[in-house]
Amino acid sequence: MPGNPILLVAPSEALRSTLEQTLAGAGYRTSTVPTPADAVAALRDARFDLVIAEGLAVSGAIGGIRGASPVPTPVLVVAPAGDVEARIAFLEAGADDVITAGFADRELEARIEALLIRAGRLRPDERSGTAAGEIITFFSPKGGVGTTTLAVNTAILLAGGGGTPGPGGQPGRASTPAIHGTRVLLIDVDLQFGQVSTHLNLSPRFDLAGLAGDEPALNDPELAASYLAQHSSGVQVLAAPVNPEADFRVSLDQLQRVIAVLRPRFDLVVVDCGSRLDQRVLWLLEQADTHVFVIFPEIAALRATSLLLGFLAETATLRARTHFVVNHIFPKELLKVRDVENLLRTRPAAEIPYTEVEMIRAVNEGVPVTISRPSSPASMALQRLAQTLLGAAPPVSSSDATDRRRRGLFGRR
Repeated sequence: MPGNPILLVAPSEALRSTLEQTLAGAGYRTSTVPTPADAVAALRDARFDLVIAEGLAVSGAIGGIRGASPVPTPVLVVAPAGDVEARIAFLEAGADDVITAGFADRELEARIEALLIRAGRLRPDERSGTAAGEIITFFSPKGGVGTTTLAVNTAILLAGGGGTPGPGGQPGRASTPAIHGTRVLLIDVDLQFGQVSTHLNLSPRFDLAGLAGDEPALNDPELAASYLAQHSSGVQVLAAPVNPEADFRVSLDQLQRVIAVLRPRFDLVVVDCGSRLDQRVLWLLEQADTHVFVIFPEIAALRATSLLLGFLAETATLRARTHFVVNHIFPKELLKVRDVENLLRTRPAAEIPYTEVEMIRAVNEGVPVTISRPSSPASMALQRLAQTLLGAAPPVSSSDATDRRRRGLFGRR
């Protein structure tokens, strides 16, 4: 768990003791003050990533506590059990979240992590030096450019699940031993028409919408893990709903809690964000450690990418490494890669060559190309992308792909 400093405003000895013991066990550093005035003074003197306050003690003072530091500090209020009106009043007064007295330890930890993630303040565990679940998002502002194909194949490679040809053309041993054994979670956040399961030939019993609506599972990592489907590559999958209507039932808060409860179990969390920018995808982009923006080299796709980057620069706080991938989904080149480079003012991390039959077969059979054809030009380009995401290899130069004819991944779902 992260080692974030947390300020407790708890005059009640019983609540103070409970909070201190629970948070110490989870790896957080805590300081305690008895009154809101003391909290304001403490926030002006030191940096705290979160305030947890006893509701009755801070009633009417929540706004002052949040604004005591130059950057508003998130506030989690502990409300009396069974008092719905009090919980509503705390939220209206500016609390970022409310938890009722008598909470379970796991619920408290999940809500804290969700608030820290939302505020961009999640810190590494000072005892281990590593943070669980580095988030890698795949997104394109234009649909049909292969975002899901790239996300699925990259997740497999990051888990060490790609193969080299075996007897009779069957998949053989892993082709990326340097990254074999990494715990990878693949989440499909295209909640209307997500096709990650189709690409992997999975028929999951459960999906993201089901987990988002399961309150006990959102507070219990073991129960939440039962919603995942296991692929033979080792990748764990949280599938998109089969019913597009479920998209309207998954709130931003629920998605945040899904990420918070699952993320500590994995080394890497790969998210297929699709091509629709809503508040949930925007939040994921803000929380990500690495972005992969998928580009098809034609005017409309490049214009959409340019508009996206301008919008994100004005409205979002992005802290992630950003990689662009040029995916050739048609055999005839529409624009030169150097035109893409001139627009982006950077060299793409990878250029995926067009493949006429391989990707159509891969999607229809549900066997990703990095498993079925690990030595193909497309698979080799994807392996370089996976290594680049891990910092183990430099981005491929555009001239390398030019020598192999500009071929690309099958972009339509």
